[in-house]
Formats: sequence, structure tokens, C-alpha cells
Amino acid sequence: EWALRRRALQLANLRQKKTTSSQTDDSALRRSAETQVYLPREGETQTGVSTGTAAPISRNYIAGLRGSPDSRMEMVNLTYDPETVIGTTR
Repeated sequence: EWALRRRALQLANLRQKKTTSSQTDDSALRRSAETQVYLPREGETQTGVSTGTAAPISRNYIAGLRGSPDSRMEMVNLTYDPETVIGTTR
């Protein structure tokens, strides 16, 4: 019986409560309409130049995969230096 009375008092007490928002509709429309902008930096930056040496690149290819079925396949090791200029368009 006391539990029912306690529950009834709690429910009656809740009817008197009212929730309020921290920001009303009017104040929400009055806020400043500024946006944050990241302006470009003043001054210049320097780009580093890589002066290291490049190791030779080694690739293995299988030669003889195309052609007649009787042709012999063999492994070809191609090693080249990446610092050498190939052609004149580089």
C-alpha cells in the first residue's frame, strides 16, 4: 500500500515539472552568422631536394611464354639503374 502511495505521489509530482531548453528559438536566430576561415599562410616555403642515391632495381621475367608449345621457357633477370635517363622526354 505504501509503495502504491509513493508511486502515485511521484507521478503527481512529475505533472508539475516542466522542461526548459537552454536556448530558445528566438535566441537561436540571433546568433552571429560568422564562419571560421583558414587564410593562406604569408611567406614562402622551400621544397627539399633529394640528393640520395637510388639502388638498382631488379625484376625477374619469364621468357618464352608465348609461341609454340615446344618453345623453352627461361627466367630473365633485368637489373637497371633508376638514375639513368632513358630517351629525351624526361
